[in-house]
Amino acid sequence: MEKLVQRELLPGVTELGTPPDVVFESRRVIASARRRATVRDVFDLLLLAGVDWLFLRWPHAHVPLLQRGDTMLMLAALNALLITYLWSSRALPRWRAKRLASTWSLTEQNRFVRL
Repeated sequence: MEKLVQRELLPGVTELGTPPDVVFESRRVIASARRRATVRDVFDLLLLAGVDWLFLRWPHAHVPLLQRGDTMLMLAALNALLITYLWSSRALPRWRAKRLASTWSLTEQNRFVRL
């Protein structure tokens, strides 16, 4: 009677690894996404500047149920909130990606910096 040999690998799997094939070149997609994000940010800042200009130039502009001073204070707080959001939505993912990239090989780290 033949003795069954217990294998550690699945059938068809060898111990020799194969290098990964490049299936998708992401450079153009990343550049396009960055351009769209920049256009959105510029549009948001222009819209913010337009609203600020309207409230500063028109002395009777105010939020209903608020006085002019309270409206201007709320406008300043919303400006700070929007600018903080725009900055954090771009900076925080980049910081997380750099932290993750620190675990990669030197070649992958250099590729990340070049993109």
